[in-house]
Parts: sequence; C-alpha cells; structure tokens
Amino acid sequence: MCTHRWLGLLLLAYAACSAGQPAALQPAQTLEAYRVLSAQLRESDRLSIASELRRTKVETPLPAPHARRFGFDPGAGVDFYRTAEGRRIADIVLSFQTPSGGWSKRTDMGEAARAPGQAYGVEENYIPTFDNGATSTQFWVMVNAYSATGDSRYGAAAERALRLILLAQYPNGGWPQSFPLRGGYHDLITFNDRVTSNLLRIVHAAAGDDARLGFLPDVLRAWARDSLQRGLQMLVEARVSGASGPAIWGAQHRPQSLEPASARAYEPVAMSTSESADLLLFLMDLEQPSPEIKRLVVSAHNWFAAHRISGYRWDRDEHDYRELLQDADADALWARFYEIGTDRPVFGDRDGSVHYRLSEISLERQRGYGWYTEHPGKVLKRFADWRRRHLR
Repeated sequence: MCTHRWLGLLLLAYAACSAGQPAALQPAQTLEAYRVLSAQLRESDRLSIASELRRTKVETPLPAPHARRFGFDPGAGVDFYRTAEGRRIADIVLSFQTPSGGWSKRTDMGEAARAPGQAYGVEENYIPTFDNGATSTQFWVMVNAYSATGDSRYGAAAERALRLILLAQYPNGGWPQSFPLRGGYHDLITFNDRVTSNLLRIVHAAAGDDARLGFLPDVLRAWARDSLQRGLQMLVEARVSGASGPAIWGAQHRPQSLEPASARAYEPVAMSTSESADLLLFLMDLEQPSPEIKRLVVSAHNWFAAHRISGYRWDRDEHDYRELLQDADADALWARFYEIGTDRPVFGDRDGSVHYRLSEISLERQRGYGWYTEHPGKVLKRFADWRRRHLR
C-alpha cells in the first residue's frame, strides 16, 4: 500500500512538472529513488497510450513506421525550420515525443505525424532511448524549430526532453542507454553509440550561456550545472587503467561500481577506443577544464598515441577483411576493443567467446561489426592545439 501511495504522489508530481512546475520533480539522490522514478515515468507513458487506445477503440497500438535513422536530416540548421517543410518536420517530430519526454530510434519521423493510438517507436514494448542519437537529436530539432519560429510548443518539448535527460542521470553521474529503465545491458552506464557524449554536450550547453537555450527556466539550468559536474566526475572515476597506467574507458560501465562491463555477447569487458575518443573530444571542447580533467586528457591522449596502428588498413567489404592489410598511405587505426591489463586487441563472438585474432571469430561477426576504427585520430590531430590553450 505504501509503495502504491508513493507512486501516486510521484505521478501527481510529474503531472505538475509537465504543466510548467519543473521543481515539482527533481533528479534522484539515491539509486532506490532513481528506480522508483523510472517506474513512475514508465507508468506515465503506459497510461497515456492506454488512454488513446480506449478513445480510438483499438486493442493494440498501431505500428510506427520504420527508418534506418529518423527519416529526416538531423543536421538541418535553424534556417531550415523557418520553411514550411521545416515546420512540417518539426511537427512530426513533436508528435512522436513520449509523455516522459523522449523519442525512439529507427522510427520514421519525416513522413507523417503520429496518430492517436499509434506506437511511439518501432521497438516492441517501446520506451524512450538515448541510443543511436535518439532523444538528443530530437532535442536539437526542437531547439532549432523554436529559435526559427518562436512557437512555444517546440520550446516546451525541448524543456521536457532536457528534464528527462536530467532525471535519467544516475546519482553517480552516468546515463543508461534507455530511460525509463528496461533491464539488461540497457541499464548500464553507456558510452557506446555516443550516448553519454551526446547527452553531456546538451547538459554542457544548458549549464552555460549557449544563446540557443536562453528560453530554458533557471531551475533546469541549475540542474544542468549540477548534472555536468557529476558527469565529469563520473568520467574521472570510471576511467580504466591499462598495462602502464590510466588509459581510456569501456563501452559500458556498471552503474554502481563504475567498473567496465560487457553488453551484447560479442562486446566483451574491455577498453573501447571509439567510444573513448568521443568522450575525449567532448572534454577537449571544455573552455575551462579542471586540473583533474587536464591530466585525464593528457594520459588518454598518450594511450591513444602509444597504441595506434600505422601502415595498415582494414575494410570489411574487402575479401581479406579478416586481417589488416599493409598500406603505407593508410590513416592510423586502432582496434575497437583492448584487453584490460594487457592492452592487447580482442574480438568477441556471438557465443560470448573472446579471441586475440579477428580471423578466429565467426564469419558473420567478422563482417558484421566495426572491429577497427580511425576515430581516435581526431584526438591526436587536435591535441597540439588543446595543449597550447590549456597547458601553458
């Protein structure tokens, strides 16, 4: 009975929050409160779609349209949303925002607005996600649309999305792949697919003086400042040590211990280069990094520099994609995963096995995953300028 009463109070608080009282619901301070908040937001979404089904007299939600990305150009700027086509896209995107404030992935938001009783996304038992750029992409669409038109609906949608992002942050500063929580590896602190780096960029913009976000209420800006500091501290504490000292991060980390964790069977516990490069590029964009962040950037850069693979290329479309091919003109490469403690490249398979040679895993996984990356090269290229600005 007590639990039901607490959930009811939270539902009332969320209703007040959505009505323009953001102080009515605040980020959780404990993991227990965080999980209660997740359940409350999940129930909010469920009740909304259930109400639509009753009104439309439909038993199950109508399917949402599928798209490889979102069905629109996520890079379109403010000027695009001043056009009739831009407003059409903005209205469609707005229609797919869940009551909890987020959006789906792989859902077409460029063709037609969501109809009453239609699912919010293509995934079964859909809940909002930050995976594959979802929610962070739509947040900026709403910001650009509001900047272009002054339409308060778009500004309110951006506020709801930011509020969800802030509420979704674990008390220790990390973010799960999806929120409300859905279980399994989705609940891990997720650096994969730029989840955390995308969200940190939004929080950083909201916490500072980004002119695009001048419409945000002061309370959300205050939350964002606190969120940013907790997020930065989480990155410091979660970093993994390599064979010779502090190195980079895993693709996922456990939300309580911050230890690196595995996700899908072929994604082992390991240091992950592409995801770590995204995080490092974000940290290198900070205008006034703390001494702790400066040390982190230097040591992570040094790890990347020490582990680059020069004189080889890898192309999974070639017949010899199983191994690297000599190419003196190729850009530097890094393996996607490195074993913790030895710094050796590792490759996972669908049966959960881990190997030291790509040719040892199944043909399907050899072809079906990005086992090498050039992404850390951006860190090396930018480091000299960063060092000039911050290490005088």
